[in-house]
Amino acid sequence: MFVIRFALLSSLFYALNVSMIPLIYTFEVSAFLFLFIRFATTFSTSLFVTKSFFSFKKIKHQRLGLWLLILSFLFGIQSWLYVEAVKYMSVGLASVVLFTYPLITYLIVSLTNRRTLDMTTILMFFIAIIGIAAISQSEEGFYTMTIGIVLALLSALSYSLILIITPRISQLGNWEIVKYTTLIPTLGFLYLFFNQTGFYWPQKEALVLSLISGTFFAIGMMFYHISVKKYGPVRTANIGYTEPLLVLIFGFVAYLDTISIIQSLGVIMVAAASISIEKRQLTQNNISRV
Repeated sequence: MFVIRFALLSSLFYALNVSMIPLIYTFEVSAFLFLFIRFATTFSTSLFVTKSFFSFKKIKHQRLGLWLLILSFLFGIQSWLYVEAVKYMSVGLASVVLFTYPLITYLIVSLTNRRTLDMTTILMFFIAIIGIAAISQSEEGFYTMTIGIVLALLSALSYSLILIITPRISQLGNWEIVKYTTLIPTLGFLYLFFNQTGFYWPQKEALVLSLISGTFFAIGMMFYHISVKKYGPVRTANIGYTEPLLVLIFGFVAYLDTISIIQSLGVIMVAAASISIEKRQLTQNNISRV
C-alpha cells in the first residue's frame, strides 16, 4: 500500500501541472515560453538526479542517437499539441481524450505485428469513439470542441509512439532517457518563443506560475519512476488513470468547469475502453514473455 502512494503522488503532481495551464494562459503567456520553462525544469532535474552530463561516446557506441532524436521531437510535439488543445476545450476533457493513448498504442502494435483484432477489442474502440463524440457535445460549439479533440488525439498519438519507441533505448536508465530527450525541446521552445514574439519580459506572476507548473511536472515524473521501479509498470499505469479524474476535479474547483450529463457518459466510456484495452495489452505482453 505504501508503494501505491508513489503512483498516486505521481498522478497528483502531473494533474496539478496540467491544471495550471488555463490559469497561466490568463496572463497571456506564450505556450512556447511555458513549454520552455517546463522542459528546462525537467532537464535540470534530470541532471541533478543522474549527477552527470552527456556521454556522446556512449550514445554513439550503442547507436542510440537517431532514436533519441526522434523521441526528443515526439516529446516536444506531444506537449505542444496538448497545451494547444486546452485553448479549445476544458483542461479536464482534454486530459480524458489524451488518455486514449492505450487504445492507439494497441492499434499500432496490432497492425505492425499483423495481430487480428477480436470482437472485444473492436467493441472497445467503438465505445471510445462514441465516448469522444459525446464529449464533443458542448455549449462552446461543435467546431471549437472538434479542434480541441483533434489536437488532444494527435497528442495521444505522439505519446503512443513514444511508448512504442522507448524500449529501443532500454540500455539507458529512465532518468538518462529524460536527460537526453528534454534538451532539444528545451532549446527548441526557447527558439520558437523568441522567433514568435521577439524578446519581452512576461509578468512576474506568469513566470512564477510556469516555474511552479514545471516543478510539479518534474516531481510527478520522479514519483512515476519510483513507482515503476518499486511497484511495476502494470499497477502504475492502472493507478495513472486517476490523473484525468483529478484534472476534472481541479478544473471544476478552480475554473468552475462543468460538463453535461452526455459528456460525463462520454468520459466514462472513454475511460472504460482505455482501461480495458490497456489491461488486455498488458496481459498479452505477460503471456508472450512466458
